[in-house]
Amino acid sequence: MQFWQIDLIRPKTSKTGCGIMSYDLSALGWKAFQDLAAAVAAEILKRPVQTFLGSNDGGRDAAFLGRWEDSDGATSKSTIQCKFLGKPGANLALSDLKDELPKAEKLAADGLAEDYIILTNAGVSGDADAQICAAFEGAGVKRCRTFGGTWIIQQLTENPKLRMLVPRVYGIGDLSHIITGHGYKQAKAILESMGSDLSCFVPTDAYRSAVKALQEHGFVILLGDPASGKSTIAAILALGAIDDGCLGALKINSPDQLNLWHPGERQFLWVDDAFGPNHFDASRMSRWNAELGTLRAAVEGGARIVFTSRNYIWEAAKPHLKTSSFSLLKESQVVVNVHALSDEERAQMLYNHVRRAQPQQIRHRLKPFLPAIAVSKAFLPETARRLGDPLFTKNLIIGEERLTRLVEHPVEFLTEVLAQLDDASRAAVALIFLNSQAGVPSPITASPALEMVTRLVGVKPADLARAMQHLNDSLTRLISEDDGNRWVFRHPTITDAFATLVAASPELVELYAHGAKLDRLLGEVACNSKAAEDGRIRVPPALYPGLIERLKASPLDESLKSFLGARCERAFLAMVLEARPDILEWAARAPASGQALGGKLLIAALASWGLLPEEVRQKMVADIREQSITWLDAKPLTDTLLRQIFKDAEFADYAEAFRKEWLSDIPSVFGEFSRFSSEDAPGMYKEFKENLKVAQAYFELKSDDSFDELYAEIDVHIEELESLQSAPDSSAWSPTSMEKSAVLPSDGPGLIFHDVDG
Repeated sequence: MQFWQIDLIRPKTSKTGCGIMSYDLSALGWKAFQDLAAAVAAEILKRPVQTFLGSNDGGRDAAFLGRWEDSDGATSKSTIQCKFLGKPGANLALSDLKDELPKAEKLAADGLAEDYIILTNAGVSGDADAQICAAFEGAGVKRCRTFGGTWIIQQLTENPKLRMLVPRVYGIGDLSHIITGHGYKQAKAILESMGSDLSCFVPTDAYRSAVKALQEHGFVILLGDPASGKSTIAAILALGAIDDGCLGALKINSPDQLNLWHPGERQFLWVDDAFGPNHFDASRMSRWNAELGTLRAAVEGGARIVFTSRNYIWEAAKPHLKTSSFSLLKESQVVVNVHALSDEERAQMLYNHVRRAQPQQIRHRLKPFLPAIAVSKAFLPETARRLGDPLFTKNLIIGEERLTRLVEHPVEFLTEVLAQLDDASRAAVALIFLNSQAGVPSPITASPALEMVTRLVGVKPADLARAMQHLNDSLTRLISEDDGNRWVFRHPTITDAFATLVAASPELVELYAHGAKLDRLLGEVACNSKAAEDGRIRVPPALYPGLIERLKASPLDESLKSFLGARCERAFLAMVLEARPDILEWAARAPASGQALGGKLLIAALASWGLLPEEVRQKMVADIREQSITWLDAKPLTDTLLRQIFKDAEFADYAEAFRKEWLSDIPSVFGEFSRFSSEDAPGMYKEFKENLKVAQAYFELKSDDSFDELYAEIDVHIEELESLQSAPDSSAWSPTSMEKSAVLPSDGPGLIFHDVDG
């Protein structure tokens, strides 16, 4: 059971002296009003909802059950009835509730309606209120009360937490009534940047958990895969924080930008991809650790902070966090996995998007398949938005197999959509692709990127500009910033999809090299003549300068080392070393034998191409030799990458020295182990045995009694050591995602779609 209607209220003065905002509650739709009613019941009437009574209309007339304590401490059972009327300016009458009276009579007979509250978006006159209450009390309800649209609007005006719990109200009211000054400008910009996201937003359990964490702790970490809704939730949290008194909001991407923030003021800070955009960034983590004390002090001073991160990056970051400097990082309550959606939440997202913009004919054709899409574990919020966008579905073959592929392979589907665009639209996408970090300033003016796009795609700048506007809120979005308006992609996954498209064309590789995400480039391209043979995209020499310019700011991590070491010719490497002197500085101090694969690939390439200074190479040879012989490490003997650092005579001398040290007198080898120690003694002896076997095979030494006795002696010693070890400590801390409040169950997600084509 549930009620809906709207009052168009002129601004007037409330008892608190605040101007009452003008909300068109009918614009919320039935589900958002149901969310509002549940929030009003819990926050204002202090009747937290405990049970949802379903119905056969997908929940459009909803009722909630709960318990509440009256002034004398007695506990009563309460029913909260919602009624939504979709016509603006409608007034609630007893006739609108005729179907609810027999239900109320049964609830009263079951002892569930001692307190019966009707919440409606409609207006309620004094006469109507008296008639309704008399009718329901006559049906057995002990006490009935009605709260209409005017009363609900007043609660919204006076209660920022209520507005945050149902954020769609920000899109139907005049923000200037509650947010003033610079905060209003920022709030308005956030709303504009969200486009249609706010009108389709579903307050999920994850969202409510994030609101609770931010209000109780001042800090929250939002975890989720790409397209899972992290940015939408973070934007709404920013809007709510400004509404609730924060002096401003700042979005940054790394700790290097903290100089833009004023932690002494009560501000909102949103750190996007806090620990790295695509993989864990150790250097960024060390900088965050240095700033955690500042963040803690800011939160204690009233600031609110939101971090977003992908799940696997957060898991990699956790062991490196200095939680002693910011203890909130140890609290599981501040970690919210936004990807954890119920079937009902997915269904409601899908309903909102499809119902909003698709023509009736498409809605009717999609309807039979929507319930299955909603329960798919591959479903993402972005899936719902694309199915609700006519641009994405205009050439879509609507059938079970095709829609399943759309849900399970979203980037593939997006690539198909981009391939079907006309040239002007594809050029508009390409221009943002080349400016994906900063966006394209609006109005669009001459630039090297614009020249490249018009040259390669063959369109006029004016046609591109018109197409950009046509794609707004579909593939593109116009956002407002302090330095002006900018065109950006509607969702980051468009960058990946367009990269896939242009990477397939040799004539568009210039676009790909300049616009694709750097981590993708490092994984897919090669700068040598054998690229095609290895299944890589070749970057021709003419494009080397542009690619090297992009590499200047890239951290020297495993992905860059692997790329430079495995897939680049000498000419490219020489140019990189000229632009990045830090690479040779790293090589001069890097322990070659302790490197991961990427580091070894790069060192080997530098040595084999003659680009490694001779004194550095000789030092590496000496270090590898000493480490190997001193610690019985036979792996360099068979490591083809480390072998490239040695000259032939050097390697032969090293191998012979190793053989004399460890294999010339096998019966005495076990006694030599006594000079070594380790916290993991069994593991150390297992490595000794493994390395001896590697060396034995390398030197082609046949097994005999001396080897057999040595290995048996090692095995016995390992067993003795393991028997002495105590059981490992299993009390290590590991935060888990925040425990969510129970979702209000309905009659199943399928019923939500019963009027999607109406």
